[in-house]
Amino acid sequence: MRVTEEEHQTLQKALQHWEKEQIISVATAETLRKSYEVKKTKARFDWKNLSLIAFFFAIACIILATVLFLLDEWLLKLLSSLLGTSDLTKSFLFAFLAVITFVGGVYRRRKYPRQRYSNEALLIFGAIFIAFALTYLSEALGMAEGHFALFVGVATIIYGVLSIYLQSKLLWGISLTALAIWYGLETFYLVNEQSYFLGMNFPMRYTVLGGILLAISPLLLRKEKTHTFYPITYYSGLLGLLFSLWLVSMFGNHGSLSTWSEAPQYQFWYAVILLALASLVTIWWGLRQQERLTTEIGIVFLLLNIYTRYFEYGWDSLHQVVFFSLLALSFWLIGRKAESIWNRLEKD
Repeated sequence: MRVTEEEHQTLQKALQHWEKEQIISVATAETLRKSYEVKKTKARFDWKNLSLIAFFFAIACIILATVLFLLDEWLLKLLSSLLGTSDLTKSFLFAFLAVITFVGGVYRRRKYPRQRYSNEALLIFGAIFIAFALTYLSEALGMAEGHFALFVGVATIIYGVLSIYLQSKLLWGISLTALAIWYGLETFYLVNEQSYFLGMNFPMRYTVLGGILLAISPLLLRKEKTHTFYPITYYSGLLGLLFSLWLVSMFGNHGSLSTWSEAPQYQFWYAVILLALASLVTIWWGLRQQERLTTEIGIVFLLLNIYTRYFEYGWDSLHQVVFFSLLALSFWLIGRKAESIWNRLEKD
């Protein structure tokens, strides 16, 4: 019998387990090992992963280009001069283009269901047209200054509704991104563009948003139409919370660089402890729920917390040779421990 390399690995583990548990004898195990041979297969390039990565970077670049475009007044004026119509007309034009794009995306989904990545990528253009439509609508209503957060909030709702209707994880991710932008803008405008909102600077505010997303993510599992959006919401909240806590552990709750530069780092001990506790709880929860990615995120932020503190307190107090030698030793120890764990898991 001829088997693939993956099947061979599975059979090897099964035979080793049966031998260890004395379910079969050593002689029987050897006989079974000789009863099959491994196929020699040519290495195949993973085109699926290449496609996913390519579309991911394409979408990221499109979103970045759109955001930069909307923030550039000169480019907006250039586009306005090229179209040569009123802001309200431009808004309706881009809204119409958005409708056409989403209809085309639905059509492609039905006709080419296997081209998932390209179908999803097409929806990004519909989201961009919505952003342009709302931008020009804010200009037409004279609400671009000081009230733009309202239109970002409307975009968040539109993206969220469309993502549920179209069952698009990409649009749901865009909706969460728009939510984060709206949250920052709204809290900024509510305090008249001051540094603090309810006594919190920007990093501190986003710990609240991350915590809220993390807390409400299980609610998405209650409905069939929102069930598929649980992972992206859960991990967005988790990453947002931990990343914001990491920023707070470095900058504290200071509203300006001048006040931060004068404050000693030990004053931020509360954030360091909070980040460490949050990371440990994340690791514990990931192990308990057998969620590998959750565990890995917790480990990454725990190490990030430790190494950030090392750089903060060791850079000026240690000689560079000692500093980098200790750094190298720590990485080697981590690599060795990870290697031993990986080898043990492979045996199991």
